[in-house]
Amino acid sequence: MTMNKRFAACLLGAALAALYGPAGAEPGQAVPPADLPPLAAVDQVLTDQPMVRAAQAGLRAAEAQHRVLQAGEHEFSLGLTGQQRRVSGASNYSEWNVSLQRGLRLPGKAALDDRIGRQGVLAAGERIGDARHESGRQLLTLWYGARLAGLETRLWQRQAELLQADLAVVQTRVRLGDAARLDSLQAEAALAQARSQAVAAEAREQAALAELSARFPGLPAPDASAAEPVTPAGDAAAWLAHTLEHNHEMLAAQRALDQAGLMARRAEANRVPDPTVGLHVANEQGGNDRIFGVSLNLALPGENRRAQAQAMAAQADVLAEAVAATRRRLAAESAANWQRAVAGVASWRRLADAAEAVGRHADLARRAHELGELGLSETLLAQRNALDAQLAAGQARLAANEAVARLMLDAHQLWPLGGEHEEGEDHPAP
Repeated sequence: MTMNKRFAACLLGAALAALYGPAGAEPGQAVPPADLPPLAAVDQVLTDQPMVRAAQAGLRAAEAQHRVLQAGEHEFSLGLTGQQRRVSGASNYSEWNVSLQRGLRLPGKAALDDRIGRQGVLAAGERIGDARHESGRQLLTLWYGARLAGLETRLWQRQAELLQADLAVVQTRVRLGDAARLDSLQAEAALAQARSQAVAAEAREQAALAELSARFPGLPAPDASAAEPVTPAGDAAAWLAHTLEHNHEMLAAQRALDQAGLMARRAEANRVPDPTVGLHVANEQGGNDRIFGVSLNLALPGENRRAQAQAMAAQADVLAEAVAATRRRLAAESAANWQRAVAGVASWRRLADAAEAVGRHADLARRAHELGELGLSETLLAQRNALDAQLAAGQARLAANEAVARLMLDAHQLWPLGGEHEEGEDHPAP
């Protein structure tokens, strides 16, 4: 390889590294889009979302259920019996009997119940994070929808202003006899169309802002600032690993699977019934006989208990397949999000360059028309092409920023979602 070829190869490698980032780079190097709402406002509106509050109530319910399982289903049972004994030809006697009974969990069952309840609490905690995550996805969709509507409104209003200026030039020329009345009608028609589009775009913007405000009260409205997209560092595999590690839906499904496995073990253990132990005291024949005794009751297990154990084992198999399906779906979403983010940034760069070139051509056409060197039709066509190019570039910019934000959100690199899991023996890593 010659020196020039080696130098060219180095330049190509540097360009690719700058565009896509180093292979295997950590996704933590990604830069959040600068056109997102303030972090403090996002955290507050996510906390106030009904689905998040519902998930928090679910956590309280799971904690109460954990206490239920810790206490167990067995309770003391008090029995009291009074009777009259009548003996023919003899005295009558008042008699009574008092008993106290309670079921006892066999060794190992209490520990399983505690672990089942704990897994329920951990799963409920993950659902809080999943609810915040899903709310964050909805926020991104509505936020960038409102930004897109605002962009279209501003561009059409700007187009109307330019066409108003063109119409003034044409009307002056008509008065001076340098242009035909047809040119004035053409300019008026183009201006009316632009104003109509601006009004329609403004209506869409107001509708988008109203929906954003209704779904996320307290969130400030988007401004007119434009933020250039930044290609996320790392590769698809790194983002996938980070997404699966932190995804609350995946972690909640894994917790539920762990709980189902424990419940299957508990149902199997329950095939050996818990004994019921009791004490009783009796007073018979007017106190002449005093009886003290101990009782032991043991249910005889049947087909019902075996069927329950089989049902719990089958339910654990169902959840195992659900975890596998969730993992596969999240992997597909992560790959698609990464591709959209990387390709979106590259597409925006090309469209931005094209919009700049078409915009320069439109400016030159307007100057040429003002000087009488270019016809009105050519000028209007150049301005419309410039508008279309600006719309395409703006849409691509917002789509790229949304894709980058979605990729970072799914990997917990954008906003704090809470509900972080704690590693432990009861929860193997997904």
